[in-house]
Amino acid sequence: MSTDDGTSAGRPVHYVEVDEDLCNGCVLCMKACPMKAIRLRDHVARIEGVCIDCMECARVCPRGAIRGVSSVDVSLGDRSEDAVCPSTVLYSQFGEDFLPNDVLLGLRSMGFRYPFDQAYTAEIYEFAMELFIREQRKSENPPFPLISAVCPAVVQIIAYRFPSLLRHIPPLATPREIVTREAKQRLSAKHGRSPEEIQVLHVVPCPAMMIREADQTNRDRAVGINAVYDELKKSIQEIEEDRVLHYSGGIGLGWGISGGESAGIQAKSIAVSGIHETIRYLERVEMGLLSHIEFLECRICTEGCVGGSFNVADRYQTKQLVQRYVRMFGEERRVKQKYLMKLYREGWFQTERQVLPIRTENIDMTIAERIEQQKRVESILRELPKKHCGMCGSPDCRTFAEDVVAGKARLDNCTQLEHLGGKGVIT
Repeated sequence: MSTDDGTSAGRPVHYVEVDEDLCNGCVLCMKACPMKAIRLRDHVARIEGVCIDCMECARVCPRGAIRGVSSVDVSLGDRSEDAVCPSTVLYSQFGEDFLPNDVLLGLRSMGFRYPFDQAYTAEIYEFAMELFIREQRKSENPPFPLISAVCPAVVQIIAYRFPSLLRHIPPLATPREIVTREAKQRLSAKHGRSPEEIQVLHVVPCPAMMIREADQTNRDRAVGINAVYDELKKSIQEIEEDRVLHYSGGIGLGWGISGGESAGIQAKSIAVSGIHETIRYLERVEMGLLSHIEFLECRICTEGCVGGSFNVADRYQTKQLVQRYVRMFGEERRVKQKYLMKLYREGWFQTERQVLPIRTENIDMTIAERIEQQKRVESILRELPKKHCGMCGSPDCRTFAEDVVAGKARLDNCTQLEHLGGKGVIT
């Protein structure tokens, strides 16, 4: 299902699967998919297009037939990973009686020898982003608003539907890239091994986070929060060790909720969450309506990463706890600014990640061929009932016409055509 670099034949690999035994072909998921990636085949939902792991399909499925999966099978009995890097959302999954440091100690207690605090690297990233924004302000044609690359699903939407906006994605390493890089460098020096030999396990809130980023090797793995939750909760309750592993302030901890990233960056910014709001704002950026904004934070999940499908705790209660952590730990970054400024000037924050437009099936067509294809689509569409019922197996009539032209569907799949006397449709 997946490849080591998170892509397959130039297209992203997805980490969502359909249980065919539970699926009854109700078409709700097909209608909800913002990428029109789902089709109904033999009365069963199948993912055939570009899936960005937004999990909108799972949210509307009344039978629980759709679920997110890990990038690889991770045996929690195997604690050979040299480092574990949990998403900041993990800190807020266990209620107000347990602080972030308790969660990191709990991971150590589970057998993960080296937990790394991603909330701290989030604060490091925010400082670098501020420096980058200051540089862009001085340029002639700054790519404002800069669009956060932290949510992989947002990056995939841009690569597929808004490739002209790729220049708006800053070339800076994300907190996840930074924490991975730090873990590998520190542990390779500590144990006398090459960075490529150091394993990193990421504990993530959603399937989109399963995608490996540029500086991660094939040895790195990812697992959902729900996969470690029960054992970690028990481990936290039995902690005996007294050691400081959490270093961030409230700014880094606030990343779990929508607005948490932009709140720590001194710039004109907007934070939006939810797939439909994200697409709406990307459309506005494409039209040039948000050029007065310097930074745009987008999260696919409603309310931010606390809404991820791998989370266990209620998103709204979790949001309140994150806000409490921000107040408790202070709204200031706990980073060494002079040292980080030196690293920035040396190019340390530059990412190796390369975001390219996602290839579509007709990308190699000539302009004349595309015009002819579109004429055929419009010809078929004129004869269709425009009911968008989904009974043909496609989400709407236009997509059905496109599927027919592409050879993925037959015209007689439309149950309304014969009734409407549409036998003479051009194919």
